[in-house]
Amino acid sequence: MTYHHGNLRKSLLDRAAEVITENGVEALSLRALARDIGVSHAAPARHFKDKKALLSALATEGNRRLTTAVTDAANAVGTDPVSRYNAMGKAVIRFAIDNPAYQQATHHPDVVQSAEESLIAERRSYMSKVTQAAAAAQAAGWRKDADINALTLFSTAAATGTAFFVSNMKHGGFLNGENIAVLIDQVIDLVIAPSTAALHANQET
Repeated sequence: MTYHHGNLRKSLLDRAAEVITENGVEALSLRALARDIGVSHAAPARHFKDKKALLSALATEGNRRLTTAVTDAANAVGTDPVSRYNAMGKAVIRFAIDNPAYQQATHHPDVVQSAEESLIAERRSYMSKVTQAAAAAQAAGWRKDADINALTLFSTAAATGTAFFVSNMKHGGFLNGENIAVLIDQVIDLVIAPSTAALHANQET
């Protein structure tokens, strides 16, 4: 990777994501990143005072991209509220599998223990979209008897918990030979019907 003038922060974040994907968080260092992109060892300090700050920035970027991913997934299936929420849940898991660096940065102890305001803001933006989508799905007939807060927490935990488990199992070699795409669909379909039509069909049987 080559550093281009005016793009140091992005170059550092992109290379950091590559390093984590290839070798894990422990392999990450600001000095090595500087060497990799061809800048002085002091250059990263312009944007990140230490490794913890870099991980927090990666987590913030990951949460921003996750919000975009779930929004795009919902828009891709149309206007049916239940289909949209179902697609969002599946997108959470696929994002974690496809972006292990963001997953690891988000769950790193240093980031979890003292999240920066930018990361908190991204998490709020994400949860706002999830909460609205869950409420719309419930209004369309999904689990109308449930408390909306409990329902949102349950469905979110199902998606994020599965994302964490599957991404770790996949990269650890524990799911070799499994059709992960099929597993993702099956898990979310157990929690959220794939469409309002399917929901009503299930209720009638």
